[in-house]
Amino acid sequence: MDSIISHPDLVTADAVVMGVPYDNDASFGKGAALGPAAILDCLNTQIEFFERHSRTDIAEQYCIAAEILDETQHMRAEDMVRYVKNKWSDISSFPVLLGGTHAVSIGAFMALSQQFNPKEVTIVQIDAHLDMRQDDGDYSNAEPNQYAHSCVMRRAHELGFRTCSVGIRAYGQMEIEYATQHELTVFEWGRGTQPTIDEILSSIKTDSVYLSIDVDGFDPSVFPATGTPVPGGLSWEFGTALLRSICQEKQVLGADIVEIAPNGHSGVSEYAAAQLCYDIISYKLLKQDGKLEFNQG
Repeated sequence: MDSIISHPDLVTADAVVMGVPYDNDASFGKGAALGPAAILDCLNTQIEFFERHSRTDIAEQYCIAAEILDETQHMRAEDMVRYVKNKWSDISSFPVLLGGTHAVSIGAFMALSQQFNPKEVTIVQIDAHLDMRQDDGDYSNAEPNQYAHSCVMRRAHELGFRTCSVGIRAYGQMEIEYATQHELTVFEWGRGTQPTIDEILSSIKTDSVYLSIDVDGFDPSVFPATGTPVPGGLSWEFGTALLRSICQEKQVLGADIVEIAPNGHSGVSEYAAAQLCYDIISYKLLKQDGKLEFNQG
């Protein structure tokens, strides 16, 4: 086997990686449209097939397919979101979405809200930002856009999902007021005592979760190539341990990894995103088959 992404059929694959190269709503650094292809390239050529924490070779046991939705690049935001929703709804295997900006996740949320009872699903968001604006009108010169990357978690809450935001360290006053008013779970970084993994897990009251990972939730030393970097954030060790714990304790319905904006230099961001993608797929499929055990030795 030469590639992790080796299965030609999205319908019969065990997992599907869907790239959405959309960044028309980027508010600072552009380039997230190049993220999906760069991540998939690392997934195919750099990531080891052997997953060290579960001590298994997932690519040998399961079929993983991929598709990049290039047609979304020139769509209006609302059209892109609906397009992603329809594509996501057609997938019966485990889906992972690669952005693009965080806006692409809204399409996945809309599809999930029709497939599951949103009140029984928690969107676990790793992010530097709350993303709870009503629209981007306070910082954009264009017509206000309610599907912008800064509005993603507000749309999730409006769809009825529970939310748990981790790594937060930048937000507008209207965002924190919204989160406080609706008693949404927010774990800030760099303000008070850092939460433990057990504390975060205990706050997630549903068995089913969806993982929404904006890479700027990690410290910029982990993901330097992103459009809106914020100092501080999750370390690689803490973030990956948190994801392992969630995958072990909860039923993960899907995931997204967004906001990689390749800068043409080190490639460390694309590599780390590819590793997260492979890890999440590995843990999900092993858990699904009752085989997920972590070797700490």
